[in-house]
Amino acid sequence: MLNNRFTNDCDAVSPQQEECNSGIINPVTLSECDSECSEPMGRKGPVVVKVPVVLTECKVQIDVEADIRLEQRAFDIKTIDKKVCLTQCHLVPHTNKLFLRGYIQKNIQYSTVECVSEDSVSGNVQHTTVNVPFHCVTAVKFDKLPMFGKSFKERLTALDDNMVCPDNEEDSWVHFNKYHEPIFCELEWVKVLESDIYNRNRACAEGFTEENCFRRFTEKMVIYLGIKVLQNQQVCIPKPVCKKYKMKDHDKYDEYDEYDEYDKCDKYEKYDKYDEYNKCDEHDKHDKYERYDD
Repeated sequence: MLNNRFTNDCDAVSPQQEECNSGIINPVTLSECDSECSEPMGRKGPVVVKVPVVLTECKVQIDVEADIRLEQRAFDIKTIDKKVCLTQCHLVPHTNKLFLRGYIQKNIQYSTVECVSEDSVSGNVQHTTVNVPFHCVTAVKFDKLPMFGKSFKERLTALDDNMVCPDNEEDSWVHFNKYHEPIFCELEWVKVLESDIYNRNRACAEGFTEENCFRRFTEKMVIYLGIKVLQNQQVCIPKPVCKKYKMKDHDKYDEYDEYDEYDKCDKYEKYDKYDEYNKCDEHDKHDKYERYDD
């Protein structure tokens, strides 16, 4: 008779095995469909476009410590999945202070202890999901300065009919508002370094191991965020420098000899009527707003 010393029934009777309903449903093998790629075309410069401009790219370090309490006593941690969510990224106007707020969502899978024998321990795998919040403010260095709006209100005073005193019967005002595009952020990458310190103060596997179980543990994290700060601004795209490229002359490609000398700018010649009008020069000056700068 074999020694069943290494079996662990934990004084439990195995339930009757149920019918298995899992399986593959409607597998389909897809065939490749045809596609044809074409070279993108656009207007030849000079042209002014409004595009997101990178104001700064920065790496932010955030240190977080949190105490986490599990629903049941844990024998060990199987795995921890985490993702970082940024809920606020706000730049205070006319400063370089960037306010950040977010959380780390952690899905913790841990094993519990249901029964213990001299040679083994058995239990279930449970999970707990928590959101660990963080917030901070950091100073950034701009590669390109953000553009902010302006506003002012001015009262105009006229003389009376005798041209000796201010006219108190009439008020004139000048209201000016120049709006600006909002500043927004993109989370480029995340790196998390962490250490977990378990508070093993509860006996749960006596006879199998002297190691205690735990229900609470402290997590220390160092979070690195790669953040890109952007703003939609008008950017001048200059006129391209056109170059002619010669293809290698092979006999089997003789039918393409008409393209042996190919000017990549030729396809934009229909826009040559705009060549004499340099839109970039026009936007190099903002004279129409200089009188409001003071």
